[in-house]
Amino acid sequence: MGNHMKWPNVTEYLRAKVLQFGDARLIIDYENGASYTYREFDAATDLMASGFRKMGVKRGDRIAFLHPNHSDLLLGYFAAIKAGAVAVPVNPVYTAREIAHVLNDAAAGTLISTESFYEKIGVVKESVLSLSNIIMKKKGQNLAKAVAAMPGAPEPEDPVEANPDDLAMIFYTSGTTGKPKGVMINHRNITFGAGNMAQNYGLTASDVVIVCLPLNHIFANASPFWGSLASGGMAVVMERFQSETVFDAISKHRVTWFAGVPTMFNYLLSSFDEAPRDVSSLRMGLSGAASLSVEHLKAFEAKFGAGMLEVYGLTESTGLVTANPVYGVRKPGSIGMCVFGVSVRLVDSTWKCVERGDVGELIFKGPNGTSGYWGLPEETEMKIRDGWVSTGDLARQDEEGYFYIASRKNELIISGGYNIFPREIEDVLYRFPNVGEVAVIGVSDPALGEVPKAFLAPKPGKKIDETELEEFCLLNLAKYKVPRSFEMLEDLPKNSTGKIAKKELK
Repeated sequence: MGNHMKWPNVTEYLRAKVLQFGDARLIIDYENGASYTYREFDAATDLMASGFRKMGVKRGDRIAFLHPNHSDLLLGYFAAIKAGAVAVPVNPVYTAREIAHVLNDAAAGTLISTESFYEKIGVVKESVLSLSNIIMKKKGQNLAKAVAAMPGAPEPEDPVEANPDDLAMIFYTSGTTGKPKGVMINHRNITFGAGNMAQNYGLTASDVVIVCLPLNHIFANASPFWGSLASGGMAVVMERFQSETVFDAISKHRVTWFAGVPTMFNYLLSSFDEAPRDVSSLRMGLSGAASLSVEHLKAFEAKFGAGMLEVYGLTESTGLVTANPVYGVRKPGSIGMCVFGVSVRLVDSTWKCVERGDVGELIFKGPNGTSGYWGLPEETEMKIRDGWVSTGDLARQDEEGYFYIASRKNELIISGGYNIFPREIEDVLYRFPNVGEVAVIGVSDPALGEVPKAFLAPKPGKKIDETELEEFCLLNLAKYKVPRSFEMLEDLPKNSTGKIAKKELK
């Protein structure tokens, strides 16, 4: 889009959706049934934004949110942005030390939380000097009322003027490479991203989605929530993922699509095997954040009678970089093609493009790209060049333009001079009977430098035969790729988004 076209800020974007979908329902809480139409969401966030400003929140101030999944959290983010502030989601499973790191790093002046975090906040308060306001919501209390109850009760005012380049949110990445880093997301990232999701997922006003991914993460905001907002659909917000409650919500609210990480689909499949449920309303599963095995993809489509859309994005891309087409050829195991308005290249270590078919690092450019890392200019300069954002993911592209993730750059196993991509071994292991979860990592070896090691968790109530597993690997993988050892665990460790945490297996 040329510069002559004015890009809407978040407030303007929401207003436009209210004009389009006013009395349609935007969100409903699964647990307590609280719900908001598009118009009510807009009015409630206006009131909260005034409340924030009465509390002394100024343009550019950071408001942190330590709160479980809830409609209040979504209201809070939008209200903070309308007040001209920057919303900073904090992972609710963090320890006091990790919470303090995020609050100090963002220099947050206001913290919004609930009574259940009372003890952690007591500890955190001592070490975060920037905090001047703390709102702790009482059990059953509504956040808009809690903000309005602050001294100097607010009258709604006009939202603060904002430019598309103004900072709107800072998402802290899960820190797989060390301390969490703050990824800066501006108004343009959000308003482009919302429409981009809706368009690429084929969303309409009759779509209903479940939000059970953690809302401190970009995926839960961008795909199910902003995607719904853009298309006039509805989001059912759940405190956490549990197979039972998900199945219940699907039949109760006639849910049409479900966005999750591969482990969630894995749990839904095994739970469905025990007792089939009514999933007749479901038309699509959307899998992101980690690679979904081809086995699980096919099982989902067969059992649920719904298509599976594999997509790829990261915090730095405000959600989406590539996706399989909703209407067109979907290739199992592929992350699809680049989406509208976003360019993708595969490059070597000098940022020169690699040959088609070769593995290179995936970099992208578009209105969805982050402007950088909060307070980390060197890191920003290293990862973003001329608008191109480096992802740290290695991928290849086939003749028809579809991309396939090979591995994270820092997960690549170099064994006796050979490059081994864990994803390839994991895909083979997922095809073996009774395998529920798999993770392959490199472990040090005196002769070869590194060799692959596989961690496996069997499906509930099943056993994996290790001798047969090794024979199966020798049949399906070059000898140097066969794991030197297999370790059986009941469950593989996961981070808060449900991704398998390979760092902990190391």
